[in-house]
Amino acid sequence: MTPPEGAAGQGEAGRGGRLAATRPRVVMLVANGVAGDSRVQKVAWSMAAAGWAVTLLGRAPADEFERYRLGAADVVLVPVPKPVSGYERARRRGGAAAAKLRPAYREARAVLSARDAATGGGARSRVAARLRGLLAAHPGADGLVARCGRGPVGGAARQSAAAAFGAADRHGGWRSFNPWFADLELALAPTVRALEPDLIHAHDFHMVGIGARLAAELSTPQRRVRWIYDAHEYLRGRDVPSRWDIRARMRRRMLVGVEREYIGRADAVVTVSDGIADRLVRDHGLGARPRVVLNAPVVDTRDRGPEGPGCPAPARDLRADCGLGPDVPLLVYSGGMSPRRGVATAIEALAGLAGVHLALIAREQDPDIPALIQRARERAVADRVHVVPYVPVDRVVPYISGATVGLVPILRLPNHELSLITKYFEYLHAALPIVTSDVREMAAQTRRLGVGEVFRAGDPDGLAQAVRRVLADLDRYRAVYQGPNDPRPGSSWQGQASRLDALYREVLGLRPGPPRAAGELMLLPDRPERAGKPGQGDQPGQAGQLSQPAAAEPVSAPPAQVR
Repeated sequence: MTPPEGAAGQGEAGRGGRLAATRPRVVMLVANGVAGDSRVQKVAWSMAAAGWAVTLLGRAPADEFERYRLGAADVVLVPVPKPVSGYERARRRGGAAAAKLRPAYREARAVLSARDAATGGGARSRVAARLRGLLAAHPGADGLVARCGRGPVGGAARQSAAAAFGAADRHGGWRSFNPWFADLELALAPTVRALEPDLIHAHDFHMVGIGARLAAELSTPQRRVRWIYDAHEYLRGRDVPSRWDIRARMRRRMLVGVEREYIGRADAVVTVSDGIADRLVRDHGLGARPRVVLNAPVVDTRDRGPEGPGCPAPARDLRADCGLGPDVPLLVYSGGMSPRRGVATAIEALAGLAGVHLALIAREQDPDIPALIQRARERAVADRVHVVPYVPVDRVVPYISGATVGLVPILRLPNHELSLITKYFEYLHAALPIVTSDVREMAAQTRRLGVGEVFRAGDPDGLAQAVRRVLADLDRYRAVYQGPNDPRPGSSWQGQASRLDALYREVLGLRPGPPRAAGELMLLPDRPERAGKPGQGDQPGQAGQLSQPAAAEPVSAPPAQVR
């Protein structure tokens, strides 16, 4: 791949806060396909507009590279072969498939072992990595170990040994238990190397280890590659398995382990709320408190729509999409629909809210939607539940402003208690009264601002009562947005982007290039003439050509995610 503008030749010339000869190069890493992650989109879009040369690397859905533009930022989706996870899966089953995959696995393990040796890690992890490398190089021994781990007895023994190793390893044995991390690192490394970054911005816990390891590998005595870890959530509080769910507890320990191993090596840590920042300091003994960059919505400062300044004209109308008139009470919820989001509580509550409708703004083919629709049918409220698709990130606020009340029904988990999620800020900027569950941060914020009501998480009757209180006195809640204590100023993405820009300057000791036009906050297929070769992979045969979508149609950018 031909590195975009400013990728090479930077060196140390611009250090110390001076303007670099070329735009300082920022490579952002995320483990998803970008289109469903508004925080990642907003960061790349706004930092490119601020003058940094930004390339955002995500995961391609198939086996070809895909390239897009996001305002002034490049977006490259990288295919992720499975030389490690594919072999280890085949190895457990036995047969000819494992033998066919072994050469690529052997080379992959050699690369990973060298990177482990160069970037440190615990003694047990290094020994385990060395052992895996030796097994990869000796098929007979590897096959014997695999056969011993098959069948009811062997499988149980393998699980017991894995649990013991995970408990003994301070970092949860993630190198052994998550071959997907290895596949992802091997796939991304050649493209990151070709881009010659000055700064790596590692988004979320999937990328904390990969960002750290690649920054260390690419650094030289003459040119150190800096890196930032962006903790999108409180990982320890994300999933809390039961005491006897050993497999889930091993997985949680593994994921927390990779964060624990690398977070202290970052040049800076960013997170989404003060509560999470405090927990990260406590959990990991960080020397500096993470910088807080809120999941605030993009509010366009141009007067592009009839709603006035700060409100771009929506391409769609929420009430029209639901087939509802202006006087029908309409609750809105946007984002993920998994059980922990509490959407089922809202559907149950509709049975006690005669005449009230619920709009669910969901991504296409969300796997949790069918169960929610079935629940609505069982409660005889399906005619009042409307599932509508996402709108682009910078159109969310005007789109949802057509609703009557914004809902945050999420269940009580440690991560939720500490979060101020994107949809909460979107509801504020849409001037909606808010009904939220009693998760700590958002309940306290709602009460302090006086913009809505709080109910006990998971309680449909409590949610219905809270909605009725709001509907009975809408003018009181709406008046907050018109008064001197309007909570919206200072809580838009523009202010958060300024914080991040300042952090980049501090970490790099460089100023960006001249600001650029932000462009549309929407993924658009890149021009064919801009496509380049991604460079050789860490295994033979991994080079490829960036593919171009057949038609230059916008890829729908969902509303604010990382919810």
